[in-house]
Amino acid sequence: MAKKKFVAKNYYPGIADEKMRPIFTEKINSVASDFKSVAESENSTDKKYQEKIKIGLSRFADVYMELDTEDRERVCTYFEELMDIVGLESSNGQLNKFMYGFDPNEMTNKN
Repeated sequence: MAKKKFVAKNYYPGIADEKMRPIFTEKINSVASDFKSVAESENSTDKKYQEKIKIGLSRFADVYMELDTEDRERVCTYFEELMDIVGLESSNGQLNKFMYGFDPNEMTNKN
């Protein structure tokens, strides 16, 4: 949570709209806090983490139009970092739906 977010790194050019940085950062930090509470609970399950991902992504609904493609990718990367920390293998398609508006895995399963 202490890490500065949405800064230029690797191929990410940094946040498109600087005034949105504290808003996006707060939303990501809330997800980290949610993950921490699940991790510290007595019965942390993949399903509980996936529910926190759903809640976390929904926090971006009000600013979704403010996110350009690179910012959306960066949001997903932060979620993936949190998933790696807790050993969660899958967001259950939620990150794909956030990024692309659909889950490409669902498309291939229907063929």
